[in-house]
Amino acid sequence: MTRLFLIPFLFVLLVAGCAPSTKEAAKGFSYERFKDSVIRSGNADTVPAINIFDAPVYTPGKDSLRPLLVQIDTQWKREAALLERYDSLKKQLKPVPGFTTEEKAIIRENIRAVDSFLHHRYDSAAAHTTSCREKECIVYAEINKQKQMLYLWITGELKDSFPVSTGKGKQYETPDMNRHPAGPVLTKYDSKKFPGGNYMGLGNMPYAVFISGGYAIHGTTPGNYAKLGTPASHGCIRLHPDNAKLFNALVKTVGLGQVWVRVKG
Repeated sequence: MTRLFLIPFLFVLLVAGCAPSTKEAAKGFSYERFKDSVIRSGNADTVPAINIFDAPVYTPGKDSLRPLLVQIDTQWKREAALLERYDSLKKQLKPVPGFTTEEKAIIRENIRAVDSFLHHRYDSAAAHTTSCREKECIVYAEINKQKQMLYLWITGELKDSFPVSTGKGKQYETPDMNRHPAGPVLTKYDSKKFPGGNYMGLGNMPYAVFISGGYAIHGTTPGNYAKLGTPASHGCIRLHPDNAKLFNALVKTVGLGQVWVRVKG
């Protein structure tokens, strides 16, 4: 069981090491190789049909992340306690039931590490500021509503462009924006306000990157592919799922602080 309790601790170390990149560190970045690897990865990142973001009590872009992190933290503690009771039952056949002093120390350290990691990520994200703006950032996405196109810059160079669908009509007009995305960044997401449709088990808004409030850049469902290049959404910015997956992966790689989104026109 000692190995089982080391796994979460190693996971924390790995994630904590994935801090947002700086522009200097991205100089050797190859967008073409990155794009090829993301597209070729298929659907390996498909998640279970139900995840924590499906809970009706949490609305991305509006609600605070703290209750969500506390919920994750509580669930981890419950699972740790359950494993401890289960392992104690197994060890009742041995002369010394329960955990050794060393094993209990490992459990306490792992719980402390997860607590520290979750709250540090939340607090530092809330206080984090960055000096990059627009094309100074590693990733800069410009959405032109007149042309219905997204232009993608990497470290100041125009690398790609994708057809999009922004809001249709005055009722669903996509507002002009010029900012860092607020997050969250999700692989799977279903709109509660505009339900319907599904893309390979990832909901009707797969690979969503929330910019501000309920507005996000996300993939669309097959029935809407033909509409890309024309206004057709309820306010969000729709992309083909392959392109949305690529943008989502870029944002996860460099961090929200090194991404800038401008919606104009």
